[in-house]
Amino acid sequence: MNKIISLLLFSWTLLSADLLISAGGFDIKKEANNYSFRDHNSSEFNGNITEVLHKKSQTTNSVSIWITKDWQEEWFDVNTTQKEILDKGYTPMFMFYYFGDEISPSFIKAHKKAYFAQVKKFTQYLQKLHGQKIVVLNPEYNMFGVEKLDAMNDIFLKSYEILREDLQVLVGPCVGDFGNYKNINDINEWRLFDKSLNRAAKKADFIAFQEMRALTRNTKGDILRTPQRAYNFARYLHKKYKKPIIFAYAAISSYGEDGENIQSDVYKGFVEYVPKMHKDAQLIAFGTFHYFDYPGHVGYFNEAEEFFGVLRKDGTAKPAFKYYNRLK
Repeated sequence: MNKIISLLLFSWTLLSADLLISAGGFDIKKEANNYSFRDHNSSEFNGNITEVLHKKSQTTNSVSIWITKDWQEEWFDVNTTQKEILDKGYTPMFMFYYFGDEISPSFIKAHKKAYFAQVKKFTQYLQKLHGQKIVVLNPEYNMFGVEKLDAMNDIFLKSYEILREDLQVLVGPCVGDFGNYKNINDINEWRLFDKSLNRAAKKADFIAFQEMRALTRNTKGDILRTPQRAYNFARYLHKKYKKPIIFAYAAISSYGEDGENIQSDVYKGFVEYVPKMHKDAQLIAFGTFHYFDYPGHVGYFNEAEEFFGVLRKDGTAKPAFKYYNRLK
């Protein structure tokens, strides 16, 4: 009973608080046998990522941290995470991304035991950290047939059970917004993942989603429609599953002709629509995928992957940065 009361009090505190604005996309470098959260490329800053945020983005109050299949605890030193993230008032938002791009029904079946061993290991790490934490489970899982896999509900439900051994954790699944980006509503596409989520959604603390766009894969018009489409997707998820919503990460690349201005227009749109999501879809957090540009980053969007940041690799601001700093 005490565990339940503690969890309810924690959930109420975070869900009733101001909107979390999170920054992701930085590297971790080792100095003097101590791991620190650092910006990836900028020589201008020598401090922890939260020191950078304090100087440049004072409305940011959360840090996004990716936990991949090969994650090791020493990558995120407990003392550093506690001192430099939590104790400074930043809520860590962990993206638990074990299955990654390899996800499929057969891959999940073959790696289920190893997956849960990693969830358990990660939970033990979380229990060493004191303060509010968010775990976003299996971002973009709804592809390659997994969106229709009823057994995915059981993966989520068991994951919740393990992670909630830490009483200061909120946890929920993360769907990708896929489909026809010419539309600002895509109900037929958004219905596809319900079979994999309907039971698990009932026990989640929130439902998360993402939006990723770049000129290497999308038209300019598709990219510019992102804020309004995200708003409609957030409202759909909130109405369908009756849970708070997290916009886990917005990845809008500045790559290509006029790319920085396109990115800026999208973030200007987020300034308009994120407060509406907070009001109309109980949005509790918004994250940017990369705070800094990330040379060498690879993925679906090819060369555009290196330009998701709202700051360039040298730490200078892109036009979108002023709008990122207006999000609250």
